[in-house]
Amino acid sequence: MGDIRIKGDEMVKRLCEGGTMKQRYYVLLFIFLFFLSQASCGKQPGQPGSAGDTGLILSATLTPHYNGTDTYSVDVHQEVCDPGPPPVLEIFTDHNAVATFTATLERPDLTVLPGTLYIQQYTIDFYRSSDSVGAPPIASDRRFTTIVIPPPAVGSTTPTTVTATLVLVDLTRKLQYYNDMLTGQFTSALNNTDLINNYTAVYTFYGQNDFGDSFSIQATTNFQIGLFDYCATSGG
Repeated sequence: MGDIRIKGDEMVKRLCEGGTMKQRYYVLLFIFLFFLSQASCGKQPGQPGSAGDTGLILSATLTPHYNGTDTYSVDVHQEVCDPGPPPVLEIFTDHNAVATFTATLERPDLTVLPGTLYIQQYTIDFYRSSDSVGAPPIASDRRFTTIVIPPPAVGSTTPTTVTATLVLVDLTRKLQYYNDMLTGQFTSALNNTDLINNYTAVYTFYGQNDFGDSFSIQATTNFQIGLFDYCATSGG
C-alpha cells in the first residue's frame, strides 16, 4: 500500500472544498476524515442560543399577544358585538408576539467588549400540529425590523434583556385561513364549528453586530387559530 503523508488538516481542507478521496486510501481513513471534515467546515448559523462569532450567547422567547393581553388564540373573523346603533365591532387586527432577547457574554473574562447586535429582519414559518394535519397551510412571512441588543458590561455575568413586539399572524393570513376553511377542503380536528386548529410558528432572526459579523437565531411558539370571541375586550 502507498505511504499516506497527507496531514489531517490538509485532508479536511480538501473535503470542505468538495475534493474526493483517491481509492488508494483505506476506507476507514476516509470515514474518519469525512466526519472530521463535517466538524471543521465552519459553524452552522441559526442554532437556538447562538449568535455566530459575535462573542455573545443570544437566546429568544416568544409570547403571543393581542389587544393588550397575552393570548395564544388567533381570531380569523370580525364579529358584530352589538348591532347598536351605533354598531360595536369586535377588534380585528394583526395578532402579535412579544419577543424577549437575552444576551450573555460568551467569555466574561475578556477585557474587550463585544459589539452591539442589530437584528434587521426575521422570517416566520408555520407548521401544522400533529392534531391538525387536515388544516390549511399558512404562508411563510418575512419582515424587516430594527432591534438593538447591547452587550453586557465587560466582566459581567448579568445578561442584557430587550423586548420587541413582532407580527405573529397578520390580517392577510387570518383572512386566507378563514376563506380556506370555508371551502370545505380542510378540516378542524379540535372544533369544526369554530374552525380551530393548532400550529407552531418558527421565527428565524437575522442581523449583524458593530463589526459586520452576521448571526441568526431561532425561536418558536405554539398557537391556535379559528373563531374566537374578543367582544369583551372590544367594548361590546
